[in-house]
Amino acid sequence: MALKNFILVVIVLFLSGCGYRWNHEHDLPTVVVPYIAGDDDGTLTAHVIQTLSAKGRAKVLKEGGDYLLEISIVEDQNQTVGYRRDKQKVHGEISKNIVPCEGRRTLTAKVIVYEGSSETIAAGPYIISANSDYDYVDGDSIQDLAFINSNGVFTKVLPFSLGQLESVEAAQEATSRNLYEKLAQKIADTVLN
Repeated sequence: MALKNFILVVIVLFLSGCGYRWNHEHDLPTVVVPYIAGDDDGTLTAHVIQTLSAKGRAKVLKEGGDYLLEISIVEDQNQTVGYRRDKQKVHGEISKNIVPCEGRRTLTAKVIVYEGSSETIAAGPYIISANSDYDYVDGDSIQDLAFINSNGVFTKVLPFSLGQLESVEAAQEATSRNLYEKLAQKIADTVLN
């Protein structure tokens, strides 16, 4: 126990003696993050600002910073990445068709870091992408959307799906938060390194 206390005191004295200082806000570079071009509701912009601030390596300002971070969304793409057999019965037999059931949304941004409010590029341009996978249900098949319960009543599936059975549009929208968090993390890591 005494040895641990002695080591702790030596470390504290060493750190204070060699000029080590805790990182204070006034020592941090300041960054201005204007609204991201192509960010419809400002959610991605908010995630980038929050992520930069949380890293503790830069202070985000509304104006007049050491750096200006210009970000624009250059591509927002959805692609099908998974299929399953169609459960729909045709003439009493299950069809042999396959239907899409999994997708991947990829968001790509162009990032440029400018010195202050000048047009001098400090870093970039960088092309940064992030993606997020999602599942969805085929709305064309009645077997995917409803079932007959034990009482013989026709019941819709979606209220009981706990978000796992969404239409393709709803699933793409639901994955936005995860996708924005991933992209904001990559942007922050790139800019701060």
